Amino acid sequence: MGWSGDFQIRYHGKHPKEFKKLSKMVIPNSILRFDFDNCPTTDESVELSCTRSLSWYSADQDLKKIMSYLPEGENISMQVDDGLDYEEIEIRKLNGQILFSNSNDDSERYISNEIGVPEMLYVALSPRYYYEPEKVDICSLEGYIQFIANTFADDQQLMPIVQNFMYEVLDKDRINSFAYDEDDKVSQEDCDKLDQLRNNFATLESTSQFLSEHKKETLLSGSDKKQSVDDLPDWIQQYPESVINSLGGANLLKQLIETKGEAEARSVIGLLANGIMKERSMNDEDNYDNIQSSGGFRR
Repeated sequence: MGWSGDFQIRYHGKHPKEFKKLSKMVIPNSILRFDFDNCPTTDESVELSCTRSLSWYSADQDLKKIMSYLPEGENISMQVDDGLDYEEIEIRKLNGQILFSNSNDDSERYISNEIGVPEMLYVALSPRYYYEPEKVDICSLEGYIQFIANTFADDQQLMPIVQNFMYEVLDKDRINSFAYDEDDKVSQEDCDKLDQLRNNFATLESTSQFLSEHKKETLLSGSDKKQSVDDLPDWIQQYPESVINSLGGANLLKQLIETKGEAEARSVIGLLANGIMKERSMNDEDNYDNIQSSGGFRR
């Protein structure tokens, strides 16, 4: 397990609607990473499937955070698979304490000790990563605030949780903790903007009023959907599913073809995929040669 993998989340409890909404708020880039619109949901369960192979280092901390807002007796489970390693994780609450278990004690998955939203906001504001989005983007500060307003403006039941979480993650010092040095911190202008936004979440009343004023349902209303491997060209479908996932999954590969054109995308994907196949067959050269000669993957 390393940089990325396939994440599947299952919730069991009496509050599926609340779980989905809290997941949208706590998981960074949530509606880009998971298909909330088409997830199987019952009165006591929710199943969230990722839209592509994810680099989600804060997964454990994010799910613990969500569990902290849910009643005891409920649980969240997560399966993580990168094609080589597999983990089954369970998170629950007992006597106010969050309990965490992982079936794979030898996991080498990259794990952060922080929840993900502050780092997401740092990436959006940092001079090291900054880019100008072409449209309202949930990964940006403005886009995330807009998304929270759209999701929670009319939800008085969850408003105390929203107020608590947003006041926590809009802390400029917490966001700047991801900087390498002083020069890498977000600008003073953005720090002032964060202070102003954070003040809107200082109380329950100010939070409710701010979200009501900023709700715009036409923006950031839907989540991404997972592309099927069957939607990809035949020359990609010949690769094993684990390799396709390691390349970012069907969504990312389809986007690459649409952006770069099929000829250039085929060259890049072929080079990377062949490299992955060689690396994973280093101790089994005969197996690698058999896959190559049988058309299992091609240049």
